[in-house]
Amino acid sequence: MLLALIALASAVTFEQVDARLDEVDALRGLRYLSGLSRPSDADVRKAVGGTVVVGVSGNSAWATAVVSVPIGQLWAGLNDETRHPGYTAVAYSELLRGRPCESGRQVLQYLPIPVPMVDDRWWVTTISANDKLARESGNSVREMVWTGSVDPHLVTSASGQKIIQKAEPIGSTSGGWLMVAIDQFSTYVEYFSYTDPGDGIPTSISSRLAGQGVRDTVMAIQRFAREGKPVCPVY
Repeated sequence: MLLALIALASAVTFEQVDARLDEVDALRGLRYLSGLSRPSDADVRKAVGGTVVVGVSGNSAWATAVVSVPIGQLWAGLNDETRHPGYTAVAYSELLRGRPCESGRQVLQYLPIPVPMVDDRWWVTTISANDKLARESGNSVREMVWTGSVDPHLVTSASGQKIIQKAEPIGSTSGGWLMVAIDQFSTYVEYFSYTDPGDGIPTSISSRLAGQGVRDTVMAIQRFAREGKPVCPVY
């Protein structure tokens, strides 16, 4: 854990990050995910110090971090989800429609649930990039959002059918990532997830898993971006 936090630590200062967030604050109005407030100064300070700051409320969970990975490299890693298994908690990820890294693609995902006597979950994610936000900021601010579906008719491959036959559909899932380039080496990250895991998981357990999940996902994506050699273009 200590090594993971060290990897997240950045050479930038709180003053640099705060000034940069002020600079791009007006662009938040272009976000696909509306209604999400900017994290507090206290949380941003912790993030600059290397902590993945996490909050949980019911089925919603969010995280704030500052990572020492350039925004283009981090973005490439985030959008290469079929190669995330082994890094994130998702154990299977199959591209169903669209091309790798393409906005609007659909991906089948399978998540083992670490709770005894509870079935694993599957869903199909539609992933979209906020091209206008990227364009208006010169690619220095980027947003990716997802929405989940549990329509089995979307899964047409034999391998995908095998996956959904051994798991239960998730209740619902949606969320998104916001990335802001601080400098050529560091990126500020906000991650939001709303997940109803479905029947059989008590609220107390789902909330704990949600908080742990957003923290682990932020760490996993920055690690994959560093060492996983994403196939998505870096720009």
